[in-house]
Amino acid sequence: MKKISKAVGFAGVAVVLAALCGTLPAQPRRIENPETIQLPGGARVEFDSFESESMGGPVDYSVFLPPSYDEATERRYPAVYFLHGLFNDHTSWAVERYGNIPERLAQAMVDGDLPEFLIINPSGGRGFYTDTYDGSTHYERAIYDDVIKAAESRYRLRSERSARALGGTSMGGYGALKIAFKKPELFSAVSAGSPIVLLGDDPLASIPDGEGRLAQYLRRLVGGLYGSPVHTEHWLANSLEKLAQEASLDGLDIYFFYGTADRYAEALPLEEGVRKLDQILDERGIDHRFELIEGGPHGWELVVDKLDDMFAFLSHSFRQVD
Repeated sequence: MKKISKAVGFAGVAVVLAALCGTLPAQPRRIENPETIQLPGGARVEFDSFESESMGGPVDYSVFLPPSYDEATERRYPAVYFLHGLFNDHTSWAVERYGNIPERLAQAMVDGDLPEFLIINPSGGRGFYTDTYDGSTHYERAIYDDVIKAAESRYRLRSERSARALGGTSMGGYGALKIAFKKPELFSAVSAGSPIVLLGDDPLASIPDGEGRLAQYLRRLVGGLYGSPVHTEHWLANSLEKLAQEASLDGLDIYFFYGTADRYAEALPLEEGVRKLDQILDERGIDHRFELIEGGPHGWELVVDKLDDMFAFLSHSFRQVD
């Protein structure tokens, strides 16, 4: 296991200061009317939807098609499934606000720094990629029952475990780790930036009491997912702490990272959660990689900082199946 801490770079500091001083215009978190994005080497991002039995209707998604996809018509590719954060959607990873992530990945494939693979970004709403306690929505089931099935039927994808990985950020970091811990037979690797890891038998106890809008919003959201009062059995079935203690994780490559300047740290004990997750995996002797990044931000900004490491990790096994 490798642990690294680093200070935020001067460029990142400059951007933050400029934003605080009002010199940067507010940039959107989503693309309102998405159209195909052309990328280096012939790669592109497309936007579509599919009918989800688990969700009882359409689910939007974006797909990154690698540079050779149109020409190598007999080739089948690995895939990374990537889960977005709470205030984002399936288009967010492609906005300029977060650093043109698809363009950077396409160029890395053109340069040979990454193998070629597809990236599937499904829309997860505000559901924390969790089936609700009352059975009204099935955000978790939709990922492993519907999203993978739809992707493998629409695109030339390999279907073996070694050709499939799962990543996510923030809410999606929680979802990625949770789903991979529950379904390790489906994925070769999982990676999460700024994952939301709440501890104990009641996630509501982790949210400070008070009248703040964020705290109130989070309490309503958590209550809708796990019950208010919390249905303990349902919560523990979805608790990363509990899953890390009990799940059979042999053969699953695990990498998660967290920035100490996380903007949600005052509302949630996030650093405590990721440190505990690291401790549990250490105590069980489960090989994994955890990075605590001094001065690192939250969410997509942190993913952008760690983009090369994250996608090299997720695609490590892909070179064996290419």
